[in-house]
Amino acid sequence: MTAWKQAVARAFDRAQDYDRAAIIQASVAERLAATIADEPLAPSPRTLEIGCGTGLLTEALRQRVATGSMLVTDIAPAMLARCRMRIEPAHGLRFAVMDGERPAVNPGFDLIVSSLAAQWFVDLEGAFEQLAGLLRPDGLLAVTTLAAGTFREWEQAQGGSHGIVATPAYPTIPALRNMRFAGCLTEIRLDTLHEDHEDGAAFLRALRTIGAQTPADRAVIRSPGALRRALRTFEAQGSSVTYAVATCLIRRIDRPAG
Repeated sequence: MTAWKQAVARAFDRAQDYDRAAIIQASVAERLAATIADEPLAPSPRTLEIGCGTGLLTEALRQRVATGSMLVTDIAPAMLARCRMRIEPAHGLRFAVMDGERPAVNPGFDLIVSSLAAQWFVDLEGAFEQLAGLLRPDGLLAVTTLAAGTFREWEQAQGGSHGIVATPAYPTIPALRNMRFAGCLTEIRLDTLHEDHEDGAAFLRALRTIGAQTPADRAVIRSPGALRRALRTFEAQGSSVTYAVATCLIRRIDRPAG
């Protein structure tokens, strides 16, 4: 596991009160589960979940889709443990610590899902290609990830710097729509959600609570004065942030090579 991935895992393992702060994350998980339920699926689909977190999508999906066997995974052991506590035991339901970019599983899934975990991937397109290769014919990879425009109010308050909100650069919608995977059809949808905060400090606390302040390699160290100025600007703009959420639906239409 790379140093970056280890930092991500540690950050989420420290996210003790994730569910309390993860209002947007819960909404996105519910929306994704509803989207998946409306898609053509195999009967009792063999399912893999990447980046389960505390089980927001796991729970929402199992309420809407009668899955067959289901492997639920996360890179952070503590998050996986919380998910396991949340979800009622069932036949065929298993849990494993796993990096979604290095899936240690055999192919043959009817459904692979992930909600707001893929933005932590180092190589998003490469990860999608790997995961799509694990699908059976007619299988579906359904992923939500953050896109360019997320936290734009905070970036503007910092003068365009990503120094405080340290995350991978979010892909643009055109870049996502330009992705091509052999033997697959790809559809990208965009939803824009907004979250209000009491003030700038509350916004930063929420980011820490959901584990989203992992130092990135390109992060710029800000002085206390620069942070105070950014907070004042952010609060003058209303202390609201945008989440640009891309839903990526990748359907395998032929047999994967190999």
